Amino acid sequence: MAGWLRTIPGLAASTIVTTLAAAAATAVFTGAVHLWPASSKVSLSAETDPMRLDAEGDLIQLVPAARFDGTEPREGCAGFWNWARARDSVDEGRTTMQLTVTNSGSNTALITGIRAEVVSRRPASHVVVTECTTQGEAKVHSVNIDLDKPQPRGFYDKAGKSVPPDFTVPAGDLETFLVTARITHGAAQWKLAVDLVEDGQKRTVVIQDGGKLFTTMTRPTDATVWELNPHSGRWFRPDGSGAATVQPSGTS
Repeated sequence: MAGWLRTIPGLAASTIVTTLAAAAATAVFTGAVHLWPASSKVSLSAETDPMRLDAEGDLIQLVPAARFDGTEPREGCAGFWNWARARDSVDEGRTTMQLTVTNSGSNTALITGIRAEVVSRRPASHVVVTECTTQGEAKVHSVNIDLDKPQPRGFYDKAGKSVPPDFTVPAGDLETFLVTARITHGAAQWKLAVDLVEDGQKRTVVIQDGGKLFTTMTRPTDATVWELNPHSGRWFRPDGSGAATVQPSGTS
């Protein structure tokens, strides 16, 4: 795995970066103050753009019905994520991110927990389902979080058993894995909390979605579905009802 870990794509605009080696003893990462010594050599980054993740599955975003105007992403599926986020979209059923913990210090760091801090819950709202079919191949550890739980905690498969994270990050190395938070009822707004031990001290780092809460919502049963053709870049109804009835206003 180590060889692949060193080939992680460069961080893009959609990447959330939390650097713990701050110039002050306290640092504001996500709207909350987290105590962290200035000497810390551990950093975290979380990539949320599905096109940049080493993961399987189609791209699905729930766009507020009032914001779907038939406009097509300028770069087809490659521009789908930015197109949807510009229209206040939320994740359908699951939120996946690629989390990387880098240890530039001289001692091994431990990752002892990955969990979701749910801030609020609400019923699913009126949305349009937008999709774009892609292909991918999972190559890293997968950590799964059940947002339906009162205290959602991450688990991963180890020798056929579901166990909490117990990763070590050697000095001068990094660890990368996919974190997927799923929900089956309503919607949840949440933050990702990562528990670590550095130099014998327990720390918790909280990560948000570009300064906002992550939002994961179940698909309403009556939601309209539009799918983006990855070849033509045009919207169509997968139920066979034809091209978009909304007159496209161009690309964005």
